[in-house]
Amino acid sequence: MKAYMYKVGKTLLFGLVILVVAVVVYMVVPKYQIQSVRVDDNTVVVTRINTITGEITTSTEYGSIFKYDEYGRLKINKIRLLD
Repeated sequence: MKAYMYKVGKTLLFGLVILVVAVVVYMVVPKYQIQSVRVDDNTVVVTRINTITGEITTSTEYGSIFKYDEYGRLKINKIRLLD
């Protein structure tokens, strides 16, 4: 019985080590890679690639990113580039 428990414990430990290595690799490899960013007059287009699945996502933001505050100074609006 003691030998059986030793084998089960060793198998569970081996499985846990494999799981930890897989999680570390998943966290180290970047999931998204920005392929291109295009800025036109009133449009910002960002193309992202999911490096794990290969899915391509395009995000578009409309509106001016440059505005002037009440004192006439240039103010850059915060825009959300990634969904």
